[in-house]
Amino acid sequence: MDDFETAVIYSFDPLIGDDLKQKALALTNSVKESPDGWKYCTEKLFQTKSIHVKFFCFHVFQDLLLHKYAQLNDDDKFKLKSTLINYLKMVLAVQNEEAAVKNKYAQIVVLLFKQEYPENWSSFFQEFLSLLSNGPNLIDIFLRVLKAIDEEVVSYDVHRSTAELAHNTFIKDTMRDSAIKDIVLSWYEILVHYHQSNPQLANMTLQNIKYYVGWIDINLIVNDKFIPLFFKLLNNKALREEACDCFKEIVNKGMDSSAKLSLIKQLQITEIVNVVALDDLDFIIRVGSLVNLTGMEVLRGLESVSQSQDKKFEGGDQLLEQMLALLLKFMNNEHNDVSVSVMNFSALYITKIIRNKMKYSADFDFKNIDGEEEQQFTEFRKDLSTQFRNIFRICPEMVGSFVHNILTNIVQDPSKYFFTDIEVAIYLLFQMGEGISATPEDTMKSFERFFGAMVVLLSSSKIVENELHQIVALIYFETVVRYAKYIPADAQQLNSILMTFLDIRGVHNRNPVVRSRAGYLLNKLVKQLKVQLFPFINKIIESLKNHLIISYEIQKEVPFDEQLNFYESLGVLIGGASLSPQEEQNYVEKILTSPYQKMEEIITKALYKSDTKENPFYTTQLVQLISVIGTFSKGFTPVNNSTGTLKPEPHSYKIYFTKSLLLIIQLPNLIQQNEEIKSRTFFYMHRMVDCLGVDLKPMLPEILPTILSYANNIPTLIEFIMILNNSLSSTFTSPKNINIFEQILSTIIAGCTLSNEGIQKTSFSIIRRLIEEYGQGGNKPVEGFVKFIYNQILPICLQAPLQPQFNIADVASNQVLMEIAKSLKLIAQKYGDEFINYVGSAFLPSIQIQSTEIIQRFTQLLLPTAPLKDFQELFCKSGKPLQEEIVPYNLLEKKNQKMNNQNHQNKKQKLGNENYIYQYDISPDNNDRKDPVPKNNFNLDYNSYMEHMFKNVKEMEYIQKLEEEIEQMKIKEKEYLYLLEESRNQYKLKKEKSQILKSIIKYIENLSQEQY
Repeated sequence: MDDFETAVIYSFDPLIGDDLKQKALALTNSVKESPDGWKYCTEKLFQTKSIHVKFFCFHVFQDLLLHKYAQLNDDDKFKLKSTLINYLKMVLAVQNEEAAVKNKYAQIVVLLFKQEYPENWSSFFQEFLSLLSNGPNLIDIFLRVLKAIDEEVVSYDVHRSTAELAHNTFIKDTMRDSAIKDIVLSWYEILVHYHQSNPQLANMTLQNIKYYVGWIDINLIVNDKFIPLFFKLLNNKALREEACDCFKEIVNKGMDSSAKLSLIKQLQITEIVNVVALDDLDFIIRVGSLVNLTGMEVLRGLESVSQSQDKKFEGGDQLLEQMLALLLKFMNNEHNDVSVSVMNFSALYITKIIRNKMKYSADFDFKNIDGEEEQQFTEFRKDLSTQFRNIFRICPEMVGSFVHNILTNIVQDPSKYFFTDIEVAIYLLFQMGEGISATPEDTMKSFERFFGAMVVLLSSSKIVENELHQIVALIYFETVVRYAKYIPADAQQLNSILMTFLDIRGVHNRNPVVRSRAGYLLNKLVKQLKVQLFPFINKIIESLKNHLIISYEIQKEVPFDEQLNFYESLGVLIGGASLSPQEEQNYVEKILTSPYQKMEEIITKALYKSDTKENPFYTTQLVQLISVIGTFSKGFTPVNNSTGTLKPEPHSYKIYFTKSLLLIIQLPNLIQQNEEIKSRTFFYMHRMVDCLGVDLKPMLPEILPTILSYANNIPTLIEFIMILNNSLSSTFTSPKNINIFEQILSTIIAGCTLSNEGIQKTSFSIIRRLIEEYGQGGNKPVEGFVKFIYNQILPICLQAPLQPQFNIADVASNQVLMEIAKSLKLIAQKYGDEFINYVGSAFLPSIQIQSTEIIQRFTQLLLPTAPLKDFQELFCKSGKPLQEEIVPYNLLEKKNQKMNNQNHQNKKQKLGNENYIYQYDISPDNNDRKDPVPKNNFNLDYNSYMEHMFKNVKEMEYIQKLEEEIEQMKIKEKEYLYLLEESRNQYKLKKEKSQILKSIIKYIENLSQEQY
């Protein structure tokens, strides 16, 4: 062993030290990098016995062939070729090499073959074939070379450049013309001579046939020589699995449907099952796979020829019956793995039956879908859809192939098919989307491209060239929207899809059902695709312009709900597009000018006064005009939806929405008895908070009184305040709004005690913001606000968590408690010892908490260093100590009121109820005083105020509580059903196939007598 061999061995040895390894790598790299290093390897290859050195030499040859071969002159190329042929004759032919060395040799030979064949080495196959008579070793190498040709030239598993694909195709074509016949003959001779004496060579030969049969002339294999030989080999235990796989590849070969059925008939698969010994589970499964594939090909072939007038096949029913008999035989096998091997065949057969049963019959009355027979069929179709989705979940690839083949056949010539055939094909595609969520994630990802391709195929086909039948149109639009996110971002394809929505096939369809649904689904399509549809804004506006007119005549054909969809779609597109201010203004003017002018005319001319209860014509128009402008505004925000950044000022759209707001805000006062006007005004205000942002602030002093005057329940007010949560500022305490500020504060306090934890949390969050802003040291301190803190905020912080429905173990309630804790700690931070001492010495004792330990613990929690989580412990540990100590504050408040009402009755009558409110004042400077306080002071009485402002609040709260309980029950029911379904799915994963097998077997047995 010389230094070079030692260096190569060291470079592969993980136990060699770093110093020696680095020296070894330096030497081996010098050979690799030397221009003539490969020549050194041609000599070393014959001298060495080390497998490591042989591999090193082959790697040097590989690098040369892949990257440097074009630099060699003719003599060098000949030298490399001669070396490889001589190594075959002198070494590999006479000694048994390890399989890894022989495989590597075959790979290097094929890399040279790709460089030289056919131009410079046309005799490649003849040279190798001439050596086969020299014994098994050379046959072994030849078979490995053929396998390497399949891997390097034929296989599509590896990504290849366009140039390489073209060169590989040229090689295959040349092989078909000049070499394949001789190769196939050699396979036959090898099988005949070695199937008993050398099963390894025979198996390698069968593998070669399996690899090549897909692209060579099938008649070279399916003939009177090979088929009987294959049947013979099926009874050889050492060869039968590979022989069975050869039959599979023959059946799987792509060809015309009629030719495929004839081929399957010629193969006599039934006879295969009858002659082989099914004595081994693995082999039975192998044969089951052959039955599975053959059965599926028979079903697909019969499907195709049944739709063609040119292609006919005699004996199709008999062939299917034979395959169904085999299916039942394997499905009924005692081993589930055998049954699973034919699962796709059984599933495809049932899927085809389901498809046929799903089709609308000729006598189905589409104008009377509520008829008894029509309803029965609709329910039956739903059940079939469930079965189809279950099959898809078990056999996704099979179902995908089935649906793809159906749609591809229909698209080629839709005129051959009834509309019911087209509808059910698209319906199956749609149902796949319903069932995809129950499949593994990798399956879902693999189908994304499939769904997108199917949508493109449909939208660009003759199926949708003209106005469609109602049921075809409806399922088409539904399917496009379902798979919209998978549509490729190609302008031409998007245009084809979009136009089906925009012309007579969609929103201009003569059929009102189709027209309405197309408009609704167009809105969903716009929301999903957004950016991809920005280039089509003008086209969409042009198509919809007449549908946007708010008038009685237009709404005879285009109902108002449909118009809302169009306004929302355009708002999403225009508001979301990255347009210049001028472009945006032009588009907004185009859409809003007409509704704004019409609304302005009705208001300024007081046309609404001519309305009657029986005919509120103009009021209805106002409601609609507010709705369309507000709905259009949904697409507009100060943030660019595409980039997530703020849009540059000025925002031209704000002009039109602000003008509209100034008109709309007048309406609750102008038309006071119309609840719908009030509701739409509130809706528009809601929209403007999102749309105008900070630009709305200057207008709040004008609009707050109107909003508060008609918001007649606590949740509505809280919702409004939630909207303005980020806008709480001096607006609320402006001179004009000072009198309604009390209403706002009391509304927030009321929200703290509602049974809705979301509103509670928000209310306490707003309270904390108020304390921060208006309390001592805040940005906008308000005189007298401290009394509101002591008299309202502090008590409510104790009252809320003591309510019966408050469950500290619940996550939502716990979040409310954390907001309460933050509010109390913020008050303590702002007012320091004064507040903490007051809580401990006055407030807690006043609500009958006498325990020194509880009072001390509570006041300690107000300190800055106390963790928030300790509030939880106070309320939930040691048997709820605080709840046991405290007298519920609302009960105490009633007691105080009862004690003092009579003492102050005279004063109350003297001053008048309408100008004053009353409370039990326990603030630090008014421990025992009970006086009427002017309403513009913040010394508020929650209960008195609520009785005055919301006479029916308890009834509303009770109704709200019932509604919430009902909603919670619905949610829990959904959660239960979801968890139940998940549990069932998990439980069934292991047993599901075997369970389904039983029903499939029974189903097939019942249907096997039906004519296909």
